[in-house]
Amino acid sequence: MISARDARASRASWWGRWPATGHVLWRIARPEAPSPLRALAQAVTVETREVPAGGVALRVVVYRPARPCATLVLNGGFVPESTNDPRLQNFASALAETGFLVLTPDYPAVRELAFTPTTIDQIRDVIRAVRAERDLGGDGPLAMIGLSYMATLSLKAALRPEIESPPDYLGVFGGYEDFTDLMHDVFREEYHFGETGVPVDPYGRFLVVRSLVDYFDPPPDERARIRELALWCGQKCAPRDIDEAAARLSPRGQKAFEALRAFDPARSPDLWRAMLHDHRAVSEALSVREPPERLRSRLFILHSAYDHVLPYTHSVRLHARFPSSDLVLTTLFTHVNPRLNPLTALSHARELWKLLRVFHRLMAVRE
Repeated sequence: MISARDARASRASWWGRWPATGHVLWRIARPEAPSPLRALAQAVTVETREVPAGGVALRVVVYRPARPCATLVLNGGFVPESTNDPRLQNFASALAETGFLVLTPDYPAVRELAFTPTTIDQIRDVIRAVRAERDLGGDGPLAMIGLSYMATLSLKAALRPEIESPPDYLGVFGGYEDFTDLMHDVFREEYHFGETGVPVDPYGRFLVVRSLVDYFDPPPDERARIRELALWCGQKCAPRDIDEAAARLSPRGQKAFEALRAFDPARSPDLWRAMLHDHRAVSEALSVREPPERLRSRLFILHSAYDHVLPYTHSVRLHARFPSSDLVLTTLFTHVNPRLNPLTALSHARELWKLLRVFHRLMAVRE
């Protein structure tokens, strides 16, 4: 039976988390505007260090608050900027201002936009490094959040049985369940949420095809350039710039790039089957197959119903696989970018409350 004193302390703790919750969500939603709760923010210093991962030294950016009370490993999405992504830096600094010692690891495969199970091993090793080093938190409270593709890789790392002390809080924000299914999904024209059609962003599609560039017979010395042009297509750079750069390729290189840019599994089913067959081992290693009893963290799954890169249905399936998890679907984000403003906050009050609770529960890790 809970004593009256413990009950009062629990209520005080519950209420005390809300200012930090509001500060973080404000910083995410309106990074250009000062938070009205900034007076509560701690001073944060940013440093770079290395931790052992996979037999090499992995660069990690550390956001250290003046009074750290918990550690949070923040694994950003697949963008070439990696830890230099301004959105990731803003999120990390906002979390650090509430007392989290935040680590943003600079995974080589993320910078290279390469899908590889090696990254899962490196995330596992980052968790181990945190637990082994007192100045990174040691055996204190630990949270981990993965964003986009890295959300699922973070989940798979936390499920590794060789990790003696997994994260207390695990946030899977905008992840996927089955990588082969995802490879099919990114070539669709639209995702659907109820009656609403969501045009699919080409970024995911071109991340896939640039990793399969060899199937289009590029000249070896132009392979890297064609991969770069594929990324430009995914980033929706100016078509004129893409065409001008492509014109500087050799005739064979131009042919390879045009075949890559126009690739559609429906029009080239034999080639698509060959791609899937050749990469089935990697796709399986990147998919979630672990049983629910492997989960030892409190799992929170957050996904935008209007996600135009990775469809929200993958998170629904993740929740079904791990029924003890919490699932929140929201329309207040696209993929990782917020759709929050005072008007949407008022018209989507119930949805905003669910989103706030995800971060409110994260703040409990600090206690």
